[in-house]
Amino acid sequence: RGKDNAGAAMCAYAELERFDVLKIQSIDTVSQSFHARCFVQLRLRGAKDRREAFVTFGNGATKSVEWFAGRIEVLNSFKHDSCKLIDEKPTVRDDGEDLLIQLRFEGDFYQHMRLHAFPFDSQELNMDFIILCRVDGPVPTEVKVSPRVSCRLVDSGFAPGFQWRPKGEVRCHAGTHEANERTFPKFGASVRVARESRFYVTNVALPTAVFSGLAFTLFAAQPSEPMERLSVAFTLLLTMAAYKITVTDMIPQAVGPTRRER
Repeated sequence: RGKDNAGAAMCAYAELERFDVLKIQSIDTVSQSFHARCFVQLRLRGAKDRREAFVTFGNGATKSVEWFAGRIEVLNSFKHDSCKLIDEKPTVRDDGEDLLIQLRFEGDFYQHMRLHAFPFDSQELNMDFIILCRVDGPVPTEVKVSPRVSCRLVDSGFAPGFQWRPKGEVRCHAGTHEANERTFPKFGASVRVARESRFYVTNVALPTAVFSGLAFTLFAAQPSEPMERLSVAFTLLLTMAAYKITVTDMIPQAVGPTRRER
């Protein structure tokens, strides 16, 4: 649907109707990113008759729905162009009096992750998109989540199952994004994942506790033999240092102590 904005331009209104997380390939807590593929569907109500002139500028110029669909980009891309449209261009098709915009994206998404509860942490993975038409610009644009929105995570597409497990349902959201004193509409979906802690407890926390417990073997040495005590102490110290180096690549980097270290 559209409406006049002070008689200057026709508003572009879209509803987020479907969001499928087709694949989550990997979750990297070191680089604060994850690799995913998703399918997005937006409904433009009553726009079939305005396909070639979906938006109208104040000077009378018009742009098609295909032009509008091309203004949709990934907001939280990990690097420039690290998330790309899989198809050559967005798909636009009729559905009664409405038009549907369908897009498939794949790539690396940036996600700030809190790691202080490691290895019992859970993370919210967000896939956010922005429409490069300002809310109060020449083509005022608004996007909302449809009351009948369908969002899901394809079970077979969740690859890091040995380290993470999905926790809860996929949730869709819509709002605005501020950038350089300009406001743009945004939308997206999020899915929470929880870390499988058994691996880290068995291979990291448990051996560390055993090494710490072995420190009590120092009291088995006679006080009259300090060199024997020093030998045991240095052996345990070197063992702990070597093990710390070994497991460094197995644990994420975090600012401040994690639960495992506390």
